[in-house]
Amino acid sequence: MNPITRLYRRSRAFRIFAALLILPAWQILVFVADDDLQKYSTTGDAVLLAGWMFFALWAWWYTEDRERRRAGKAAQANGSGQRNDDGR
Repeated sequence: MNPITRLYRRSRAFRIFAALLILPAWQILVFVADDDLQKYSTTGDAVLLAGWMFFALWAWWYTEDRERRRAGKAAQANGSGQRNDDGR
């Protein structure tokens, strides 16, 4: 298991710390959504929103790709060359 994952699962203080690190990102999103940055251009709002959307798309793609690679490695490990029983 990844050491960061192990730390996250076992330490409540680390989970709180991680949540606090995300607060600035949420503040930016709220500022854009509420149009609090009125001096900031509409184009800038669109670029920031597009950046968030591309990040979400990348996170989704990375997870799917990682699962596909793990399934391939598992198939090679059991020597069958076929998928696991769970359909991955």
